[in-house]
Amino acid sequence: MKYTKIKRLLGTKSEHIEGAKVAVLMLLATVAYELLSRHFIPDYHFNMWEFIGTWTGLICVWLSRTTNILCWPWGIISSAALGIFFSQIGLPGQQWLNWGYFVVIQLWAWPHWAFGGKEKDDLPVTVLSLKARILTILATLLSTVAIYSLIDVFVPGSSYPWMDALVVSASIIAQYLLGQKKVESWILWLGPVNMISIVLFFLTGAYTLTALYIAFFIHAAFALNKWAKVNK
Repeated sequence: MKYTKIKRLLGTKSEHIEGAKVAVLMLLATVAYELLSRHFIPDYHFNMWEFIGTWTGLICVWLSRTTNILCWPWGIISSAALGIFFSQIGLPGQQWLNWGYFVVIQLWAWPHWAFGGKEKDDLPVTVLSLKARILTILATLLSTVAIYSLIDVFVPGSSYPWMDALVVSASIIAQYLLGQKKVESWILWLGPVNMISIVLFFLTGAYTLTALYIAFFIHAAFALNKWAKVNK
């Protein structure tokens, strides 16, 4: 029984095979994008933390879409690396989000996916009730205002504080819902998070992350469609 629990937490053989294939594929894609950026973008500068965060983030999102439990360790690495990068480009909200929240909640979500079911087995994909959806919208709006206020107090003059705050707020709630395997998590990833992040990172010159969030947007669209079908 103990071995079975560890195996469920660390993934099956098929999940490891998928994870390895995706890791290699995303590494090639990230390297290719970096080389193209170096050639076509005049003010391009390579950043190691942006590269690591982008590569591992792509792996995490792909494996999340297929409900592969190995998405979580890759996501933890991505959040740690991106937190360093955001501290370097003047987006404190994103830095706090990755270090103070994403790393921590992914440590919770990892075992929750494995043992969060009714019989302490795999957590199933489900949807929110109407009341929960309304509360989710209200929580997103209120937390956006709160995070903007914190940014304004502690980091005055930071880049695009309202956009930064909205992405942080929606990301916090979307990540929690993803940890609960809720279909609505992908709606939040699609809308406030990915769409605004594409604009935000482009404006701050983080072109690799801009491409990453375009990929995230595409993955979220496919994931929403897949998870919605699973729940029917």
